[in-house]
Amino acid sequence: MKTKIKLACLSLLVISTPLFANSFKVPKDMSETDRKRFERFETFQIKGVCGDSDLARLADRGVNTVRGYTLDEPAVMRQKLDEAHRMGIKMIVSEWMPHHGDNKNHEGYVWPFDYNAKGDEMVADLMRRVEAIGDHPAILMWGLGNEVHLDEPYLRVVNRMSLAIHAKFPNQLTSLTMINAKPDDLAKIKKFAPDLDVLGIQAYSRGAVRGGIKNTEKHWGKPFYMSEFNTNGPWNFGKTPWGVELDEPVSKKVSDLKDCYVAIDESPLCLGSTVFVWGHYPSGDRPTYFGLLLDSNPEGQKETGSFAHLLTTPQADVMTEHFTGRPILGNRAPVLSKLEFDGGAKSRLAQPGEPLPLDLAAEDSNGDPVEFVTWILKAKTKKVTNFAGPFSQPSGENAVVNAPTTPGEYLVMVYAFDNKGGASGSVLNFKVPEPVVATPAATESNAKKD
Repeated sequence: MKTKIKLACLSLLVISTPLFANSFKVPKDMSETDRKRFERFETFQIKGVCGDSDLARLADRGVNTVRGYTLDEPAVMRQKLDEAHRMGIKMIVSEWMPHHGDNKNHEGYVWPFDYNAKGDEMVADLMRRVEAIGDHPAILMWGLGNEVHLDEPYLRVVNRMSLAIHAKFPNQLTSLTMINAKPDDLAKIKKFAPDLDVLGIQAYSRGAVRGGIKNTEKHWGKPFYMSEFNTNGPWNFGKTPWGVELDEPVSKKVSDLKDCYVAIDESPLCLGSTVFVWGHYPSGDRPTYFGLLLDSNPEGQKETGSFAHLLTTPQADVMTEHFTGRPILGNRAPVLSKLEFDGGAKSRLAQPGEPLPLDLAAEDSNGDPVEFVTWILKAKTKKVTNFAGPFSQPSGENAVVNAPTTPGEYLVMVYAFDNKGGASGSVLNFKVPEPVVATPAATESNAKKD
């Protein structure tokens, strides 16, 4: 079976999004102090990403805000802020904070934390660094924890931190981030951390984004932003017959991301967004999902901290056109528009060593030739674990990969490259079952039948 290629020279459409699409107005019932903190957002919308690296490329793509996750020591943090300021980029400077009670690290180690006992120390240590960093012009707001469980002891410490920041720097904003926007959780924050200025809502899927916005408007009633969002998370995907999540088509991710931005712009209390994530998210089960960039060498072995090897995806192009309000005139990433096993299957069982034909198609709006490259990855690993590949699948040639001879669960990962810095990718699931071993009783029974 021949690989199917679709190179579509699509005409550039006029982007309907204006250069400044924010609908935020300072609420009339705000105090004079609060009004001063929020006045900037009447002419400034957060057009941001999660991740604070690669600032030059971000600035070229219309990004004006980056959100970090860890508060460095003052000397390092000021260097980052100075660089952002030179680029015209604001920073959401965030303090990482643990859960109250048990915490678990990536290796499964569980350790306890008590905000009641540690609160004084935490507030003092934060303010030591906040005061040393100062009222830097690149600071957009302070983030006090990321997706921390909303227990009362945590929220009370957050409120103390917010009060301390405001006492030292009255015009600086304070925030925390939360998963989705459940009314009960919003009520807890209002009760135990009333000094907070802004909530960051983390939601994945167009429905979750719209639902989060609706709940926050109704039950928080103050300014907020979408601090993490993207299209469907793997927990919302369809599953294989053996219960493993499938990936979603690149074209669906593109259309859903566009809808998320529309919902964000429509909200009168939403200050903007920071999409997750600027970079390549190296998840073994879903290596093509979270990142707006793809790793040109997903097996690793590249310079730590470098972004030069990362390729732009169609999702990054959606962000760019939305933030700039105009079509991209240069290169656009190709869209991997079709990825199936022969016959249209999204997953399959395979015999050891069996050839697996693939049906591939891509669209490139610049009319560039598209090259497909495939890998076979081990499934259920924390990081990308390559089993075989890369295998080049040029235009017009058969696309086939061979199943491993070792039983297990695997992914076929496919990239569509334009060789100009753009790519898109997705995965298919397959499984090589363990061989069926006949039991002595079954063998004896079959012999009697014969």
